[in-house]
Amino acid sequence: MEILTGNVNEEKHVPYIEELEDGYKVTIGKPAIHPMTEVHYIEFIELYVDGKLVDKKEFKPGDQPIAEFMVSKGSEVYARELCNVHGLWQGDFE
Repeated sequence: MEILTGNVNEEKHVPYIEELEDGYKVTIGKPAIHPMTEVHYIEFIELYVDGKLVDKKEFKPGDQPIAEFMVSKGSEVYARELCNVHGLWQGDFE
């Protein structure tokens, strides 16, 4: 499956990553949250730290596509999400 990317401020599918005191918060959609309807929703969010998958959260329609991951921090952090309509997207922590 192709991994799609884009500007987090222009494309609602790009994961937006924020640093927390003890991990990271990932939101799908900035400034507006991605829809979570029966026909269009985020299936999961994965968090990668230093090239390794460290955690994954699954979603269903009606959930908020926001995940907090309490994990050790790293130098390279990115998240991936799967939209049931628009595919797999990746966003980097900047």
